Amino acid sequence: MSTDEHPTAAEVAKRMAAKYGPVSLSNLYRNLGILVASGHVRRLRLQEGPDRFDANLTPHYHVTCTHCQRVWDMPLSPNTRWDLPMPAGFQPQGSEITIKGCCASCAAAPISQSKEV
Repeated sequence: MSTDEHPTAAEVAKRMAAKYGPVSLSNLYRNLGILVASGHVRRLRLQEGPDRFDANLTPHYHVTCTHCQRVWDMPLSPNTRWDLPMPAGFQPQGSEITIKGCCASCAAAPISQSKEV
């Protein structure tokens, strides 16, 4: 909850184990599910890699590097407006947008070290 990163469950387990000792993965997944269901944490289902978790519940979108898989928050401007045609009678309740690309660190890395997109 105290990080602005977007850790995977495995990364959460590693951090918890370093601080508190071994962690039961089944308990961790169950508790992450409870936090998601109760609205305390957001689950990010990205096409590449495992789900990630986000404790920042303010309205924002995400930017992700398709090479290193790092995820950043992209704040919304108060003036952000999406004029998208909706089917008749459709009532939007939210949105999730992830912008994919290559971060500066990966773009600067030698080609042999970076993954293909």
